[in-house]
Amino acid sequence: MVDTTAKNRTTFFVDGFNLFHSVKEAEKKLPGRQLKWLNIPQLCRSYLHLIGGNAELVDVHYFTAFADHLRDKNSAKVQKHRAFVRALTASGVTAHIGHFRKRKIWSYESEQWVKAYEEKETDVAIACKVLTLALEDRLDVAVIITGDSDFAPVYRCFKSHFPKKRLLFAFPFARVSKELKRLCPDSFTISKEAYAKHQLPENVKLPSGKHVTIPDNWREDS
Repeated sequence: MVDTTAKNRTTFFVDGFNLFHSVKEAEKKLPGRQLKWLNIPQLCRSYLHLIGGNAELVDVHYFTAFADHLRDKNSAKVQKHRAFVRALTASGVTAHIGHFRKRKIWSYESEQWVKAYEEKETDVAIACKVLTLALEDRLDVAVIITGDSDFAPVYRCFKSHFPKKRLLFAFPFARVSKELKRLCPDSFTISKEAYAKHQLPENVKLPSGKHVTIPDNWREDS
C-alpha cells in the first residue's frame, strides 16, 4: 500500500544572478512594475504543485555575491543588493555569499587588455550543497532555479548516485536551457506574472527587531 501521507521534502537552490537578470527581462515585458523585491520562498511554494506528490518546502538556499568592487562607482547598487539579501534571510532563506575575482580580458573594441570582474564559485557552491543534502538524506526533491546549462553534469551525477530522489530545474523567465530541458523534461519555467504576484512587503522585519525597506527606486510608483 502506498503511504499517501509521505512528504516529498523539497529544497530550492537559487542561482541569484541568473534569476536577477531574468527579473530585469520580465520588467521590460511588464512596464511600470517593479519585480526585484521578490519573495523567493513564496515563489517557490507556488510551484510545489508541479512537483507532484505531497511536495513540502523544506528550505530555500540563495547563492549570490556582492559586487563590492563597484562601491566607489555605484555604491547604491551594492546597498540595494545587500538590503534584498537581508530581507530574504529574514524571510527564512539561507544565503550563501560568494565573491568576485578581478581578471584581465582582451577588449576587441579598444584592442588592449582591460580589467574585469567575474563572479566565482557560485555554480560549484550550488552543486556541492545539492549533493551534500542528498547524501545526508535531508531532501527528496532538489530544484535548482537557473537557466545555466553548466548544471548538466550536476544532474547526471545526482541521477546516478540518488536514483530514488529527484532533481528538477526551474527556469527563470526568458532563460530556458534547451540542454537542461532535454535532460530533465519534468523541469518547468517560472512566469513573469509569478514574479509580479510574489513580492515581499515594503518593510521586512529583521530578527533584531529593526526593518529593512524596499529601495526607493524599486517601488511601484518610482
